[in-house]
Amino acid sequence: MTRENSIQRPETILFDFDGTLVNTTPLILRSFHETWQTHLGFSFADEIYIATFGTHLLNALGDLLDLGVKTGRHPAVSDREQLIVEMLNTYRRINLYWHDSMVEPFPGIDQMLELLRARGLRMGIVSSKMRAGVERGLRLFSLGGYFEDIIAAEDVSRHKPDPEPICLAMERLGVTTAKTLYLGDSVHDIHAGRAALVQTAAAAWGPFPRQALAESGPDFILDAPEDVERIIDNQ
Repeated sequence: MTRENSIQRPETILFDFDGTLVNTTPLILRSFHETWQTHLGFSFADEIYIATFGTHLLNALGDLLDLGVKTGRHPAVSDREQLIVEMLNTYRRINLYWHDSMVEPFPGIDQMLELLRARGLRMGIVSSKMRAGVERGLRLFSLGGYFEDIIAAEDVSRHKPDPEPICLAMERLGVTTAKTLYLGDSVHDIHAGRAALVQTAAAAWGPFPRQALAESGPDFILDAPEDVERIIDNQ
């Protein structure tokens, strides 16, 4: 675990969902690869898709479609917005079909959440995913009871890396920036947390390269869920 500056012990921890609380990376990559093969007859490398993780799916689809044109992988399409809608429907169909068989728990998440609850910390989820998807994943691993609130994609008009979702979570919970920490696995999570003026921690057990996480400027980089204990005990 690395730490960049002296900050207060958090009393509230807000979590990203995909890649932070549950391992959805294989599922998301499969959904992207099959969607691109279905509609455009090719697929990007894994790291291209991973770079979009943490952003809203519609934005990711549009950015990737534009990247394909920019890099010459396919010509510009006549109706970009219609294609994005069609790709979104394909992605969601694939994702739903494979969800329960491909989503995996991260070792140590249960123990981390139990520890935080025992220490009296408040917890919530801030995700770019639709609420139904977050709740399905929580049910799959019986994690829902730890969280007071969920901010999902449909709750905001601006999505990470914009701070709006984190700010809304704090407003609903009635907590302050100084004692709130946002924990996520993507650089977009860290950018959103910094913009919301909360403490930030990068979950290096997710799919993003550790160097990219470090360059995004988190207050902490956590190599495993149990490292959260050091944040709440060593202030």
